[in-house]
Amino acid sequence: MTTESAPGRMMPAASGLAAARGLLRCVAREPLTHFILFGFVLFILSRIYDEQQNVYRIVVTPAHVAQLARSYALQFGAPPDPVALEALVERDIHDEVLFRQGVALGLDQGDEIVRRRVVQKSQFLMQDLNAPAEPSDAQMLAYYKAHESRYVTPPRVTFSHIYFSLDNGGDAEARARGVLAKLPAGLHRAPDKGDVFPDLYDFAAYEPEQVQRLFGRTPMSDAVFKAPVGKWSGPYLSGYGWHLIHIDARSPAALAPFKDVKDRVHVDYLQDAQDRANKAAFDDLARRFTVIREDQGQAP
Repeated sequence: MTTESAPGRMMPAASGLAAARGLLRCVAREPLTHFILFGFVLFILSRIYDEQQNVYRIVVTPAHVAQLARSYALQFGAPPDPVALEALVERDIHDEVLFRQGVALGLDQGDEIVRRRVVQKSQFLMQDLNAPAEPSDAQMLAYYKAHESRYVTPPRVTFSHIYFSLDNGGDAEARARGVLAKLPAGLHRAPDKGDVFPDLYDFAAYEPEQVQRLFGRTPMSDAVFKAPVGKWSGPYLSGYGWHLIHIDARSPAALAPFKDVKDRVHVDYLQDAQDRANKAAFDDLARRFTVIREDQGQAP
């Protein structure tokens, strides 16, 4: 009885499984099932396509442009003019392209600083992938010759001055002229002939920028690079007052020899090559994006 009853108890389970298989085969043969499965696959593919397209679709809204303008005004105390605003928008688009590319590469994972950090990472990655090759001496020499203006040393002047304050009473310019008329030939410095100056009296190998930093963009600053060498001349006006100057030596601007600036040329060559590579890589990446300027023609 045991042998006969066991198969009898198994028969309902086996029968149910067979029925389920039959039902699945029947459903699989139904055209409606094929239609539903095909629609589901299309839906998934369309979602993937939409997400992919959204990554490469940048919409610049008027509200976003207005925010850029407000941030600029907070930083600089005045709203940007149209040229400055357009530059801000272009810079923002540039950053957004790098940001989205960085997110697509997963560079934002585990990083607390979001957009700016990802932009920087994308830039660093771009530089790593497009590092320029070390230049030969011939390449650096050719670069040096093509960019000689970068390696021109500025004019330099060594001089002394006598100062006449506007606050010391009387006509400072007239006092300066009176002293100039009495200065003996061969006298190179005479600070005691004038008033107390708050800075130096003697300057060695000063460049125009250094002179202007001290005396401002004034007739005095111009005169030290134009006045006769080896004699007193003036008076010349600065922001402090009037000055007589004695030019001890002056050298004109000159192109520095290649051997003296070879290290600078090397750095400049690599930097320019890196900049070109970065721009080419970014332009190639940017072509994958669609930028929609909804702000065009509207005030921020």
